[in-house]
Amino acid sequence: MKMMKITNVLIGLLLLCAACNNSEKKTPNGFTFNIIKAGDGVVPKPQEILVFNFTLRDSKDSVWADSYKEGMPAPIQIADSAAQTTENGMLQMFRMLSKGDSVRATMPIGKFFREIVRGAVPPGVDTTMDISYFIQVNEVMSLEKFQAYQVEMEKKKQASQKIKDQETIKKYLTDNNVVAQVDTSGLHYVLHSNKGGIKPTSTQCVEVKYAGKFMADGLIFDQSEKISYPLAQFVKGWQLGIALLGIGDSATFYIPSDLGYGPRGYPGAIPPNAILIFDVELLGIGTSYDQATQSCIK
Repeated sequence: MKMMKITNVLIGLLLLCAACNNSEKKTPNGFTFNIIKAGDGVVPKPQEILVFNFTLRDSKDSVWADSYKEGMPAPIQIADSAAQTTENGMLQMFRMLSKGDSVRATMPIGKFFREIVRGAVPPGVDTTMDISYFIQVNEVMSLEKFQAYQVEMEKKKQASQKIKDQETIKKYLTDNNVVAQVDTSGLHYVLHSNKGGIKPTSTQCVEVKYAGKFMADGLIFDQSEKISYPLAQFVKGWQLGIALLGIGDSATFYIPSDLGYGPRGYPGAIPPNAILIFDVELLGIGTSYDQATQSCIK
């Protein structure tokens, strides 16, 4: 888990308020939490969804998780009442919260990993620390309303990420004195050669030489002297960029995450919302792709 210093002003205010707040509540199994600010008092019913933002911070002022930075609040569905006796303290706490509540829940690191993470404390983690959840309840709603809410929130997150990516790319280009063109899709590119040759269509196979790196740190994550593949099966940024090239042409593509691997990334290789830079040379074009030889048929 990546740790970083708190920069969220709201959380800073919550911490300030928490220091002087004495409103403590206790769940049926004895788990205690503090009310920083009270909401409307209407607690969720079984099967309803409680939607909340949170920051997870340890006692050394390091943030472990922050839904505000992620741009997506977390949901939890309230189980049937019969399940309450077997729930951990956090789950019982959610039954007691209402829209507008701001709360702090603190526990030892060992308890956090045992009951919340359900795993052993990783090596190197200071087991003498406490860890605190700072939670702001946004909404309480039915499952049906939550599904529509989730779709709307995802759209807002994607739109926000697209704006953020464009700002990041423009800053990178400015800082590195790169003059690039930009497609209406948001793809930035620099054509190193443009000989005016025949360009591939979306239904054709292409042979390319490439090297890909992350804009964030310049680390090369993949490269090849030659690969062949149907153009339509590459990420959208490649489809748009390679279609600008003739055989022998080369370019650098600055690909925002929505034209790359998006919010899911590529597990084990590309993190979520990664902006990618590719140096690409188009080596050849084929009419179709031969799976057996993994080459273009010309």
